[in-house]
Amino acid sequence: MRLNNTNIMAGLLLTTTAVFVSTQPPLASLLPYTIRPCYIFALFSFMHALGSLLCGLAVVNIYDACDRTWVKDVMMSSRFRLCCTLIFIGWPSISLTISIILLITSLLIACYAPGVWWLQMLVTIEVMSWAWLPPLFLWCAVP
Repeated sequence: MRLNNTNIMAGLLLTTTAVFVSTQPPLASLLPYTIRPCYIFALFSFMHALGSLLCGLAVVNIYDACDRTWVKDVMMSSRFRLCCTLIFIGWPSISLTISIILLITSLLIACYAPGVWWLQMLVTIEVMSWAWLPPLFLWCAVP
């Protein structure tokens, strides 16, 4: 089930973010990820990863415990309940995506903060290697 994969990813991201939030950088002059903006973004990333994991586990446990008839009769009995159910099912992935974006933002700030030119150049090249993906996806997805 895809939601189980999302839960595994949320757990891994939660652990990674917890390391950034709770430890001092080994080379603070190179990657100062404990400066205030980085710490705030990492903390929000931690919260979204935790929320994704909690919501994903709740959805998996609810759907494992109930049968199709109950889901149809109760959780999808009205348009509002259907919309809420779909949001509840999709929220772990949405929250995980937000968490990833926040952690990337935190690390980008940490890379640009010390002013090390070769690190900034490497990070810029790396970001530019990702920048072509959204336009390519839109080009492929839009008829």
